[in-house]
Amino acid sequence: MTGHRSGARHGSQRRIPQPMGVTPAALRNLKDYLYQLYAEAGTPPVQHIASEIEKDDSFRGSPSKATVHRIIGNPELAAGQEDVVAVAGLLAREAGRDESPVVQEVRRLWVVAQLAQPLGRTVPDLDPFALEVHRAINVPGQESLPELPVYVSRGHDEELGGYVDRVIGGESLLVTLIGESSTGKTRACWEALRRLPAGWRVWHPYDPTRPEAALEQLAEAGPRTVIWLNEAQHYLLAPDTRTAERITAALRTALTDARRGPLLVLATIWPRFWHPLTVPSASGADDPYEQQRKLLTGAGRYVLVPKAFTGPDLREAHRKAADDPRLACALDGATGGEITQFLAGVPELMTRYRCAPRGAKALIHAAMDYRRLGHGPALPLSLLAGAAEGCLPDRELDLLGDSWLDEALEYCATPCNGVPGPLTRVPSRNADRGEATYRLADYLEQQGRLDRRLSCPPASFWEAAALHCHGPEDAATLARAAQSRGRLRYAAALYRKALEAGNTLVRPDLAALLEAADNAPEAQHLYEQALKDDKRARWELVRLREITGQRGGAEELAHVAANQGNVTPLTRLTRMRQESGDTEGVERLMRNAASRGSIRTFASLALARESAGERAGAQTLALAALEQTGSTYALSELVRMRERAGDPEGAERLAKSALWKGKVRPLIRLAWMRRGAGDREGAERLLALASDTSTFALTELARLKKRAGDTHGAERLLSEATYRRSPFALTELARLREKAGDVERALTLYRSAARLGSTDARAHLALLSEQAGSSEEAERMACSAADAGSTFALMELVWLREKSRDPRSAERLADTAHRAANSGALVLLARLREEAGDKDAAERLVLRAARAGHSCALHEFVFRRENGGDGEGAERLATEGGGFVLAELAQRRESAGHPEDAERLYRHAAALGEVQALVELARLKEDTGAQEEAEALTRDAAHAGRVEAFSLLAHLRARRGRVQDADRLLRAAADAGDGEALAHLVELRRAQDPDAGRLLRYGLTADGETSPPW
Repeated sequence: MTGHRSGARHGSQRRIPQPMGVTPAALRNLKDYLYQLYAEAGTPPVQHIASEIEKDDSFRGSPSKATVHRIIGNPELAAGQEDVVAVAGLLAREAGRDESPVVQEVRRLWVVAQLAQPLGRTVPDLDPFALEVHRAINVPGQESLPELPVYVSRGHDEELGGYVDRVIGGESLLVTLIGESSTGKTRACWEALRRLPAGWRVWHPYDPTRPEAALEQLAEAGPRTVIWLNEAQHYLLAPDTRTAERITAALRTALTDARRGPLLVLATIWPRFWHPLTVPSASGADDPYEQQRKLLTGAGRYVLVPKAFTGPDLREAHRKAADDPRLACALDGATGGEITQFLAGVPELMTRYRCAPRGAKALIHAAMDYRRLGHGPALPLSLLAGAAEGCLPDRELDLLGDSWLDEALEYCATPCNGVPGPLTRVPSRNADRGEATYRLADYLEQQGRLDRRLSCPPASFWEAAALHCHGPEDAATLARAAQSRGRLRYAAALYRKALEAGNTLVRPDLAALLEAADNAPEAQHLYEQALKDDKRARWELVRLREITGQRGGAEELAHVAANQGNVTPLTRLTRMRQESGDTEGVERLMRNAASRGSIRTFASLALARESAGERAGAQTLALAALEQTGSTYALSELVRMRERAGDPEGAERLAKSALWKGKVRPLIRLAWMRRGAGDREGAERLLALASDTSTFALTELARLKKRAGDTHGAERLLSEATYRRSPFALTELARLREKAGDVERALTLYRSAARLGSTDARAHLALLSEQAGSSEEAERMACSAADAGSTFALMELVWLREKSRDPRSAERLADTAHRAANSGALVLLARLREEAGDKDAAERLVLRAARAGHSCALHEFVFRRENGGDGEGAERLATEGGGFVLAELAQRRESAGHPEDAERLYRHAAALGEVQALVELARLKEDTGAQEEAEALTRDAAHAGRVEAFSLLAHLRARRGRVQDADRLLRAAADAGDGEALAHLVELRRAQDPDAGRLLRYGLTADGETSPPW
């Protein structure tokens, strides 16, 4: 019976659901492949599959109905390979596929799945210290204590526990704990693992490096896995931005893939790293961390971990201290409630650092500087020693003796009350891996970022880096730090080091520095090498070719860039030739670009011809663009130009020529222009022409009719569009029927539109149910619409319930909309409560909306109180909203002529962490002549991260003629890492030094003077 194929019809058994939550990835691949075969075969019943296999002796397996069901629909691996192969072969045959390659592939996938192991380790097998939970202090005479101190649960633990419970319930979530070093973030995550049921695994990606491990294995993470991202900045702020973005994208994919859930990602991060990852670019032009922001604040949740124990937490700690002498010791010795820091040995660590001998302190400072400027955690000994030795004067080195380095290392490595000392040697997994590396204690790393924030390291630091920084990413990161501080010679040396180590991405950066330093030949060579490696054409190479007389090469490369989707080189080269008066070159450039299918170049050339009066040539180019690229952009632009030039007939002819080629967009755009100009009849005529082939044009024509009061005409057109299965037309027609009182017909139309996927239709169905008194049905349908992306119905229901004096229901629905990512419902309800005189409820709601990202609403309510004369209420609400809102209120008071009030509010905002308030305070003080205070405030702002504050103050002083002061401040800005400070310094000096521009070419020396050529 070999090769038997049944001709019987399949039965009516229900389709087997696709197995979800399959892990590991190898098994998931097998299950996905089998289910695809099952679907392609028409989802035959298991009885049919089993009987067909039994009839065919070419199959070695003989699975029962139950086994077939398990093979297709169960998330576990079936034990018998031959049974799986038989099912796959039969399904391939039923689907009309060639059996042989399918069988081979299934055999391979089964073997891979059989050998695969899920990521991570089960929770009972975990070691907290392997997950980087801090070791606690030792208490003399208490050697038999558990490895971790007794735990005191706090508010953030309860919040984290709620998220973990949601994951246990089936969701996939990322939860990030934000807090300073040694505040208990990692321990809180460890405690949260205790809530997980049996079977969960924890995966900590760190080998060979954190980013590499995450990239290589994230796709393997499957259901009931915790991904442990302690110090998440190592993954999401990896020096290689492409690696960081790929890790972020992989995490987003894992969290949204229902087949891999439930997943829990537990991350910890310091606030200084959280801020750049989650705050969008102010200009919007450069947003390097868009993926990370969407992951952390969109898909993810975050929990703030306080720095200190307060109130009930302290009382609970005192109660539990009887069970653990380490906690009792911490309560006695900690200041300001910083219990976790004391437990981690921080006070002793800080004492060790502050009292360190000169050699040890030089080592610690070198480590602090390398870490704060971006080097990875593992610091080679030669790197530290080279930087530290250069900081020690010769006389002091002589006094320290030849063994100073060994003595300094021994001092730094000695534990502090049982926890690691300032510098700890990193254990090597391989004896042949090379020289010793050291890690700086976390708390000292954080302290170094604060204490040394504004200082630029000395020459020995940069020279040691250029010699001993072996990691390609570390060298590139330090190069960027040197460049932002104006130390261009060191930046070039470090970019070379990174390139030698294999980081080819730095070629353009190095080339730019070399070109500025008058080394154009090497710069061009680097750009050419970059092009050879990544095939990405760059404007810098185009420009260099052009200015060195290689005009043909410049053109060719500009066209390559355009074909890659980057038209900037082509545009800039055209501008260069226009500025040089090369009209013929410009024309040739644009023609060549057009011949290669560059859409915007077609348009530019066509419009240039039109402007020159060559209408026929312009039209030919626009039509050629349509033929060659399929884009109507050039034609639409030409239609617009002719219409505005007073040639409506020419515009219409051109738009119709596109219509004859199947393109309606130019005609529709022309109709919009005429409607905007008040020519309704002309717009209707054009839309009518387009409506034969475009449903969109038909619905637009119906809209015009409706606006003109021609309801009958609008309904006729919409009815025609409904035959084309247009959800929009069905919804619009339903609205008209509803308005006319024909509710039954409206309901029918809304339901039809909803079946076609219209969320607007679902929303209207919800409102009709509300009007009919079916409140529960209305809520159900409104929630269904919200799940599909439209919260319109929820918003309307909030308004209706509040107006009908059902505030509890209104707030519940507003909460539902808020959970569906529309905090506007809370704002709407707040406005309604404010109008009703319930200010407390309004404030409570608007603050919730503000915390969800709806900050404009908070501003609205603050300034409503301010404008209404309720200054106290405005301040109270602004304070609740945080420092940013308070600083804006201060600006309003300053503009209104109340500087003292403004200063008070700025100080309050600064105390709440708003750094810009410090900058504004410095400006206020500078304006009133309090220059020392202005400079102190500027330094505070720079310490807090706004290093450009120095440049802002320098600008104010330069305007008042205090040039030397301004020069000093700009050099301080450069030292602190303000990448724009060098350009500002050149601008300041140019009036007195015509050769000031050399500063941009060669930068600063290590001690801040103008560098000689290098």
